Parts: sequence; C-alpha cells; structure tokens
Amino acid sequence: MPLVSVVIPCYNAGSTILRAIRSIETQTIKDIEIIIVNDGSDEADTLKILENISSDRKILNQKNKGLSSARNYGISESNSKYILPLDSDDYFSPTFIEKAIREIEDNEKTCCVFSNINIFGKREGILDRNYNFFIQLFNNQLPYAILLEKKIWTEVGGYDENMKLGYEDWEFNIRLGKNGYHPKKIPEPLFYYNVSSKGMMESQSDRNYINILRYIRKKHNDIFVINKLFAIWKDWRNESKPYPLIFYVLMYLATKYSPGNFYNFIYKNLSFLRQSERLS
Repeated sequence: MPLVSVVIPCYNAGSTILRAIRSIETQTIKDIEIIIVNDGSDEADTLKILENISSDRKILNQKNKGLSSARNYGISESNSKYILPLDSDDYFSPTFIEKAIREIEDNEKTCCVFSNINIFGKREGILDRNYNFFIQLFNNQLPYAILLEKKIWTEVGGYDENMKLGYEDWEFNIRLGKNGYHPKKIPEPLFYYNVSSKGMMESQSDRNYINILRYIRKKHNDIFVINKLFAIWKDWRNESKPYPLIFYVLMYLATKYSPGNFYNFIYKNLSFLRQSERLS
C-alpha cells in the first residue's frame, strides 16, 4: 500500500497536467500513488494526453461534476494512509511531501500540513500563509493543498459538492477546525499556485465571495453566533491576524444584514486592510 495518494482533478487541462504529474514523480519520497480524475473533459488534446499517461497511474472518469466531486471521488478510491489534493495547473517543490509527512510523524500534535505559496502566472511572488481558526471563519487563509490522513477526510465528511463556485477548501478547512484538526505550516514556499485570468479564483469565486461566505455561515450557524465567535477569538487572539479585527466585524455585519455585494465592495476597495494579499 502506498504511503501517499495525490489526487489530481482534470477538466480540459491538457496544457498543464503533465507538469503537475512530473512534480509528483520527482518528489524525494517515492511511495506515492497518483490518481487523476477526468472530470468530464471534452477537449481533444486533453483526452489524448490522458490516454497516453503511463498505465501505472490510476485514471478515473466521471461526468463533469466539479472540483469537489472530483476530489472526493479520487480520495474515496485511494489506497494510502495520507491524501493530498493537487489541481492540474499547480505543482509542488520536490521536497514538499517528504517534509509534510516528517512534520506529522515527528509531532503527535500535528494532524495536517501546508506550506507557504509560490504564486506564478498573472501575479508572481511568495504568499506567507498562517493559520488562525478564528480568521479562517471569515477569510480563506490556507492553500487547498493540505496533506492529511485519509481517515480525517472521512471523519469530517469530504468536500462539500454543493460548492460549485469555488472556495470548497475554505469550508472543508472550517470543518477540520471544528473537529479539532488545525493545520501546521512548513515555513517554505513549496507549493506553486498558478494565478490565471481563466482560473476559478480570478473569475467566479471572487465575484461570488459574499454569497459563498453566506453559504458557509448558514451551514455552520452553530459557530457564527456572537458568544461562540468571541470564545474562538479569545482562544486564537495571539495567533497571526492578516487583517485588523474591524475587518471581521464588517464581514460579520455584511453577511448578516447587508444586501447585495456590500462585502465585495469592502474587500476590493479598502486596500489598506488587505495585508494578507501583499507579496514578498
């Protein structure tokens, strides 16, 4: 049984998926299962590339159901202790998996691991990401590429397949935190994230940010109440905070009382609050 399963959803991603696969093949740890989920691709070049991928790679096919469904399908078919999602246009540094597993196995309090982000494409630079569960309730501060045990994914219920507008990892990470699983960072930029004008983050996800947050808030209404939020804030107040507290107060009010895309206006125009968007 392999130690790690890397699950790569693919929807018409023939131009980039081989780079993603190569980044797994060149990892310093070799006990890895690569699972590619063809999420209803209909582009001829992509289909040809998938047909020609080595037979020792597991390729699963499904109708186009979206990223959450593809990840869940691939993970459910995995045969490893650990799982790791990777989108088809992103990739890892060669040491990421080895360092992530070492972080978990050398520290009994560590359950899941991420790294800083090296972004490329439309924007370039290093994003320093830190985990704070209170902040995570309002702002997705983590990369989606988190290595964790498969049993944890099973326990928290996988990715929400109703989230088709993006940020499905945001809601998943909230469920990790609610179940006591708080990711730990490797302070190196070992994950390469492609910022593309065609990508979900640059298109529908950001445009629907407030609606996604409202969905998350409704789904987790047990913690989006003042007394519970205050208790979580007290527990995490000494951890890194990428925005001033007033930012989260505005977000709370915007999702509870404000119509339309009031929060989108705040997010896009009050640039002095957006400390976490700065690149090094």
